[in-house]
Amino acid sequence: EAPASVPGEVVYDLGFNPVDNGFSFENYGDDIPATNLTETEMRRMFGDQVCARVDGDTCTLTPPASQWMEEINSAMAGGHCEGMAVLSLMMYTEQISPADFGGSVASELDINDEALQREIAYWWATQTVDPTVASVIKGTPMEILDLVQQMEANGETYSIGIYKEDGSGGHAITPFGVEDKGDGLYAILVYDN
Repeated sequence: EAPASVPGEVVYDLGFNPVDNGFSFENYGDDIPATNLTETEMRRMFGDQVCARVDGDTCTLTPPASQWMEEINSAMAGGHCEGMAVLSLMMYTEQISPADFGGSVASELDINDEALQREIAYWWATQTVDPTVASVIKGTPMEILDLVQQMEANGETYSIGIYKEDGSGGHAITPFGVEDKGDGLYAILVYDN
């Protein structure tokens, strides 16, 4: 049997380092002039069915698609935490290249890059549709702790959503490790954007 961990010991580490692999800018809402979803991201997410008309690379959204996009963009006024939590992890796991946005790691990227803003918005929006909605795992703190420690073994990574008891007022963070705090207590180490 493996020896028990000691207080202060990191018992699980994905290798994600918030200083390098997190963004150098804070979570933002409508406090900065940012571009969120456009017709391009809508088409990427849902295909040509969201277009009433396609003229070359130009998609004119259907009225329902346009309304949905505006609702989602309005919802981002309160923050882009989910997009930042997910995208930073996808860059770390090499599913998306930071080089596409001008850097070798997430921390080198510039918030003023419209392509990056739109990518963050895209990944924020994924929390509202399948397959993400169908993949949400709810659990006790100990169940979530176990899941975080199994990320690499399961070949999956997660963002963690924390909410008020009534389900409102949420925030998304990126788990990357677990630390033994002593007396049977453990802390999930996170990148908090």
